Amino acid sequence: MERRRNLKQSDQFDSEAQLVVAILSRLRSSHNRSYRIEMELDAGVGLADIVLYKRQPRTTREIQVLAAIPPRLAPLLDPLTASNIQSCEDLAAALGLLKPAAQRVMRQLQQLGLFSGQPSGSLTSVKNSPFETVIAVEAKLSDWSRALVQAYRNRQFADESWVVLDHRYYRAALARLERFERSGVGLASLDVAGNLYIHCSAASAPAMSSTKRWHAQAALARRVVQRLGRVTVER
Repeated sequence: MERRRNLKQSDQFDSEAQLVVAILSRLRSSHNRSYRIEMELDAGVGLADIVLYKRQPRTTREIQVLAAIPPRLAPLLDPLTASNIQSCEDLAAALGLLKPAAQRVMRQLQQLGLFSGQPSGSLTSVKNSPFETVIAVEAKLSDWSRALVQAYRNRQFADESWVVLDHRYYRAALARLERFERSGVGLASLDVAGNLYIHCSAASAPAMSSTKRWHAQAALARRVVQRLGRVTVER
């Protein structure tokens, strides 16, 4: 009972970690159950605090393939890109590498079973992205400007990007709402009682960068495989 009284007396979050926990609690109690949640996802643009995503049905093979490759190389598996890579020279051109460096990447792809044939062959592609409607959330107590910078970076891989602040400190951000609107980033705030306030909706649009989108797909695939245990790539 004493703990409950203390919580009621407090009208702000003590830390960003506490705010993140409250956001997760709110999402899990009210968000569409078809979404899964990951924390601190690295999609090549800095760590996103929270990422929500839907998994496409019948994409086990795609997840296996993406989980096997380093996320920075995942853009190579885009069908159009993969179809143009039949040799080490093609790979060097695609990655902007010198031939020795491209040879090392080629050997890595061969060891993973993603490239077959010598001296020419074919690179495995991922025809269907396994994860759709990726939503990124950046949580900050009051530093809305810093949060907005990261949230805008998150738009490179996410279909929606949000900033969520401690409701006690949202007014400064609200005074510069046009910056969120121009960036396509949503602004919301959460109070300690779990009430969520939407001040500006996020733009819903395809990820700004195909490269970072593939990076995020691979990072999410690794998380899924880590939960399910070791999985062998199906050829």
